[in-house]
Amino acid sequence: MNQRLVIDCHELWHKVVGQPGGLHALHMWMRLHGIDPEDVPRDSEMVIEDSAYGLVIRYTAHLRNECGNKYVDPEAPEFAASEDRTAVLRAAPEPQWLTTTGGGE
Repeated sequence: MNQRLVIDCHELWHKVVGQPGGLHALHMWMRLHGIDPEDVPRDSEMVIEDSAYGLVIRYTAHLRNECGNKYVDPEAPEFAASEDRTAVLRAAPEPQWLTTTGGGE
């Protein structure tokens, strides 16, 4: 299976905020996968694709210091520090959350 699904977090935010229970459903789905919704930048994407471990979610997460605060990236001071992370997909996202579907790049 060469599946690749994309969730545009900025677009998704606008889709779910106005819907009753929409934001709650999104946060529950993210937490089910070990993703802290507060750590995912709104101007990023979550990509669901095949891997050696099956379907995974690849996403960017803000880093936090020992006090739990986000901090500036010392190598790029105009941005918050972040890293790419991967979580095993346990439950499919809602179809309306998807931005693009299709084969891998």
